Amino acid sequence: MTKDREVIKVEVPRQLAERFRRYVAERYGLRRGSISRAIVDLIERELGVGDGDTVDPIVGLGLESDYQWRGEDLVDALKRRAHVRD
Repeated sequence: MTKDREVIKVEVPRQLAERFRRYVAERYGLRRGSISRAIVDLIERELGVGDGDTVDPIVGLGLESDYQWRGEDLVDALKRRAHVRD
């Protein structure tokens, strides 16, 4: 652990923990550190701080575009669309 990190231990209901792990696996993948990254993102979002390095800006771009979503993976579709315009 680096000096700019701190461990915060919490207890949550088992059912909530299981749901959160599924959420993290779907959104962040099954990589080491995914749960920590998800917690940091959620805390930053709640406090209104952070570097904004999440998928939220990509989703916002999709909401502002004229793209017609048809159920495909939205992030991948918007990335492809951005490359086409470049």
